[in-house]
Amino acid sequence: MSSSKPLCPCCFKAFSSTILEENGAATDTIENSPLFDFSSVCGTCSPSEVERALAEKAKTDTTVPPIVWLLTPLEIQETAARVLEETKKNLDEIAAVKLTEVTFENTVFKLMTPPNYKTNPQVAACKFMQHCSTDPEIREAASKAGSDFAKSRVLGRMRKDVYDRVKAYSLTDDCKNLDPYNQHFVKSSLQDFERAGLALSEEDGKKLQRLLEQDTAVCDEYNKNLSNDDSKFLFTEAQLKGCSADFIKDRLGKDEEGMCTITLKYPDIIPIGQTCEVAETRRAVAEAREGPNAYKNNLELVVRGITLRKHIATLLGFQSWAEFICTKRMSGSYRAVDDFLRNLQTELEESGKKDYETLLKLKEDHCKILCVDFDGKLNAWDAGFYGNRLLITEYGVDAEKIKEYFPLDHVVDTTLDIYQELLGLIFEELPKGTYWGWHKDVRCFKVKDKESGTPIGFFYLDLHPRHGKYGHAAIFHLVKRTASHGAVDCMLCNLPASTPDKPSLLRHQNVITFFHEFGHIMHAICTEGIGNSTRLAKCPKDFVEAPSQMLENWVWQKQVLERLAKHYQTKESLSDETLESMIRAKHVNVAFSSLRQIYLSRLDLEIHGPKPPTSVEEIQALVDKLRKSISLVENPPGWSMLRTFGHLMKQYSASYYGYMWAEVLSADMFATRFEKEGVMNPKVGMDYRKIILAPGGTHDLNDHLTTFLGRPPNNDAFLKSRGILK
Repeated sequence: MSSSKPLCPCCFKAFSSTILEENGAATDTIENSPLFDFSSVCGTCSPSEVERALAEKAKTDTTVPPIVWLLTPLEIQETAARVLEETKKNLDEIAAVKLTEVTFENTVFKLMTPPNYKTNPQVAACKFMQHCSTDPEIREAASKAGSDFAKSRVLGRMRKDVYDRVKAYSLTDDCKNLDPYNQHFVKSSLQDFERAGLALSEEDGKKLQRLLEQDTAVCDEYNKNLSNDDSKFLFTEAQLKGCSADFIKDRLGKDEEGMCTITLKYPDIIPIGQTCEVAETRRAVAEAREGPNAYKNNLELVVRGITLRKHIATLLGFQSWAEFICTKRMSGSYRAVDDFLRNLQTELEESGKKDYETLLKLKEDHCKILCVDFDGKLNAWDAGFYGNRLLITEYGVDAEKIKEYFPLDHVVDTTLDIYQELLGLIFEELPKGTYWGWHKDVRCFKVKDKESGTPIGFFYLDLHPRHGKYGHAAIFHLVKRTASHGAVDCMLCNLPASTPDKPSLLRHQNVITFFHEFGHIMHAICTEGIGNSTRLAKCPKDFVEAPSQMLENWVWQKQVLERLAKHYQTKESLSDETLESMIRAKHVNVAFSSLRQIYLSRLDLEIHGPKPPTSVEEIQALVDKLRKSISLVENPPGWSMLRTFGHLMKQYSASYYGYMWAEVLSADMFATRFEKEGVMNPKVGMDYRKIILAPGGTHDLNDHLTTFLGRPPNNDAFLKSRGILK
């Protein structure tokens, strides 16, 4: 890697104001960059030198995130190789300790922050760009680095010589005299090794390693099929009847005169699914995502993935992959999750059927208006449209009109203000051109504790869709906090971008998504204590959504909506009548939509259960059965949500139920403290930060909840919010 050099002021200014703002990536020379402002430079430095200086700024400057970014595939390859070498060396050093000389420091502590974990900023520099780089070669190199790190973690957990040292230390008097906090890490380390199969024979251990590596490769291929998809579909204006004039204008004539270009990105598919009156158009777009030709061989990859995971679980002595996963969650077992979903389905079924009939009647009436035949059922491509129509006709909530009150910049600024007030924090945005970004849209913020002024972390925002970028909304924990630096997080979303005529305008659902995802950033940055600097204290996935889901309630409070809403032209807030209509409509169809979540959770649990499907035909039959019996909507022939259900082909396998599990906990936290004591009450906000967020994954989460609530958690608030309990 070349080293940075001092930059002349005029070249730096020109680069930061022109290249970063307009292009997001430097070329090798000034002459090769048509966007570079020749009049403002002296020619001493090339754009590539300035970009290099920004990318390496963290070497000497703590005002930027502590990541030295890598700019070429070769740099990624070489740095990843060094990280892997350092990881092996770390393990070798532990293995070299005599069994009679083991201590916490020379065994467990060295396993808490290995070189291939997120406490090392080089890990993020190597692998994160697979999700957002504009350069396909960078994405490919970063993806390979991520896979190599995953393989190294598998290998590390199968080092019997290292396990023997941890086991030996766990039997010492020194270990028995540790405080409960540090004993947690000894126990977690042992479990980490034992769940990796160190009790297996050498032959089975090698077999397990191969299976884990194969599963990683299958998941990588599946997710590449999603992120690299560049499908485009052409529709006439008539075929998009019902969509807003701006929606049509922004897409008209892009690829063919008189035709609108539609992709499978969220800013395209959501408006079509909710507002397009032409059922055939809605069906065609939905089929492109779930139908037999969607996303290459993804359904076959799901079958391979669940088969591999079943073999892994069997080798490790578990009946199923779901049981293997759930034993490390709050739920504790497959059976507990199975009971939770069944009980919840039973509670919601009656209300869900009423919601279905309401939408079906709405469809029947609409078909009469359109003079088209009514088929007597709610199809997979109908639910979103008639749910939105119900909001408009019965509650006066028109998502297309309301989004005029949610310009992105105002929503972002106000959301950040609310979080600062609530949690006692200060966010300072870094000026463009003072940090390296992978795209011109990327923004970067420093986070400080308000009372002490102490810096505690950074976060990036990258909010608009583009080819090759991660296709959903998610938070990436780039760097975990350590004694030397705070946490660094990044939000990747696919919110609509501004046009020459209008700023980016968000549907209220987009506002909820942004508020939710930002809650994950706060969870990561507000963690405290050395325990949260280790891979041995990860927050269970059936709790990790609870803090963010709880914070979604803010965007349904009148006093918060009055702040978030500001018409992009008149600057007025929403009228009291509209605000009240929105709030009344919050739980419209909530039982029906909850049944869909239960369907997805049950599908996840079944394919990772004791008897998973073993072929595409079997998995298709399961989808057909569960979708109708739980969500009440018939599955179209050959369609499968599993083709695009990326959660199950990465870290959320056998864990999707966690969204519903966490929703029960989040409803309890909001109703018990914030609803009673004030949604913007800074004391409750600080209690939430210190009791719920700060501990991260350490100690017993039920204890944290009990402390915050003043009693053990229950599901009463959740059921009341669904109208099941009065």
